[in-house]
Amino acid sequence: MKTGAIVFILGRLVSITYLPLVLTTLEIPEKLQKAVGRVIVNATACSVTCGLGYKEETDCEVGPDGVRRNCTFQRLECVTNWICGMLHFTIVHGKKFELNCLSSDILEKGQEAFRFTWRLARGIISTNDELFRPFRANSPFIGFKPAYEYNAGTYRCDVQLLKNLKLVKRLYFGLRVLPPKLVNLNFQQSLTEDQKLIDKGWEVNLDNGSKPHLPVWQRKVTSALGIGIVAGVVGGVLVSVAVFRVLGGTDGSGDRSHL
Repeated sequence: MKTGAIVFILGRLVSITYLPLVLTTLEIPEKLQKAVGRVIVNATACSVTCGLGYKEETDCEVGPDGVRRNCTFQRLECVTNWICGMLHFTIVHGKKFELNCLSSDILEKGQEAFRFTWRLARGIISTNDELFRPFRANSPFIGFKPAYEYNAGTYRCDVQLLKNLKLVKRLYFGLRVLPPKLVNLNFQQSLTEDQKLIDKGWEVNLDNGSKPHLPVWQRKVTSALGIGIVAGVVGGVLVSVAVFRVLGGTDGSGDRSHL
C-alpha cells in the first residue's frame, strides 16, 4: 500500500512539472489572438442607499495588448434597497399637515414617470403589511387640511416605474394626532412655579423643597448694599461718639475750672 501511494504521488509531480511545457506547445487560434471585448473599467456606487438612484459606468474595448479603446461613459439607474424605513410625525388636532413621498432622484427623472400607491393601517404605528388597506391617493402627496384624530395611523407609499411597474421605493409614515385638550404644548404654561423662578434667574433647590435663593449677581448686589448700610451705620455711630466726647470734654474742663 505504501509503495503504490508513493508511485501515485511521483506520477502527479511529473504531470505538474511537464504541464507548462505542454501548454507552451499549444497554439492559440489567430482569431482569439485578435479578439477584442468590451470591459467595464470603472463604476461608481449607487447614489442612494434606498429607492431609485443612479450610478456611473465607463466601459472600453480591450484587446490582447491590454490597451483601452473606444471608451464610453453612461449613467444608469440603480436600486440598492427599495425599502426605505419609516418617518415619524406627531401633530396636534386641527393643524394642517402633508405627507410627501418624493425624493431628489424622482424629481430629477420627473414624477410623471412613476406610479404612486398609498395604503393605510389606521390608528396604529406598524410595518406589518397585513394590516394595511388601500388608501385613495394617486399623487406623491397626502394633505390634511386640517388633521383629525381619525387620520392617525401608518401610511405606506409604494413607488413604481411606469415603464415596467418595477417597485423602486417603499416608505412608511407613522402619524400621531394629539387631541388639543390632552397635551398643552405651551412651554411657559407647562412650567412649575419653581421652574418659572429658575427661568427668571433664581436659584432653586428642587431636591429638598427649600425656598428659592437669589441669583449670584443679585446676592452680590445685596451684599454690597448691606455692607454699605452697615458701614454707614457704624461710621455714623463712631462720628456721634467722637462729637459727644469732644463736647463732653469741653463741658468737663469748664466744670473743673470753676472748681
